Amino acid sequence: MKPYAQMLAAVGARAAAQVPLLRRPLQRAYERYFNGCQGQIRLFSGVYPDFKAALRAIPRDRLVGFDNAPSARRQSHDLFHLFPMDYPVMFWLDRLLPACRLLFDWGGNIGISYFAFRRHLVYPEQLTWLINDVAAVIDEGMAITRELDAPGLSFTTSMARLSDADVLLACGSLHFIEAPFDVLRAQEALPRHVVLNKVPVYPQPAAVTIQNMGTALLPNHLFNEAEFVGNFTSLGYRMVDEWENDLSCHIPFHPEHSIRAYKGYYFSKQC
Repeated sequence: MKPYAQMLAAVGARAAAQVPLLRRPLQRAYERYFNGCQGQIRLFSGVYPDFKAALRAIPRDRLVGFDNAPSARRQSHDLFHLFPMDYPVMFWLDRLLPACRLLFDWGGNIGISYFAFRRHLVYPEQLTWLINDVAAVIDEGMAITRELDAPGLSFTTSMARLSDADVLLACGSLHFIEAPFDVLRAQEALPRHVVLNKVPVYPQPAAVTIQNMGTALLPNHLFNEAEFVGNFTSLGYRMVDEWENDLSCHIPFHPEHSIRAYKGYYFSKQC
């Protein structure tokens, strides 16, 4: 059903572009499919000016976000899995971890990066790898890792220790946070190093779409890249490296807001 529905959405979007009268009925048909679809999917729908507008568009009978048991469990199968897009992150962590005492993994889920990366990285004895996430995800992560050898790994729902961190890691999480830069600006201090991955950036004006991740729906930032990088520059960072990865975002009926390839970045504090 999934490939068939996605094919129909693509065909419908192209048809709507040629026949404007078809656009609205085809959009409504896709929205009904999108709002009700569950399972192993990753779909997008609509373009909104901000998080609040996107939240209002989510049906009341659907779970929202990651703070629920089904969403917290959805990535347990990726606990030890490495993807090609992970390698630039490991390249920089390999250089940063020897001097790192606290790595703050913002939106680190149940420990996916910690367990996947340690197949190829050496974690120093003094390293604390602190995962920050919502309560349901933290509960799931603690339950799963209780039976695993995970030296230095800990979990929190608080941002309090971000100010003490040497490295901020965020792999595919910033676009799910309503105001990530407000959070960063509220800190007493910020880590010297920031490593990001799976960031949806593009040259268009910033917007928000809705993602259906199978278990729940949630708002998803589409960052204007110049503004995104500029926010880190304003916080005292310089961009050391950037890369593309194979994650993309196709929004039917909104080709101008679809993103061919997400990006990753390494920022370092200006001395």
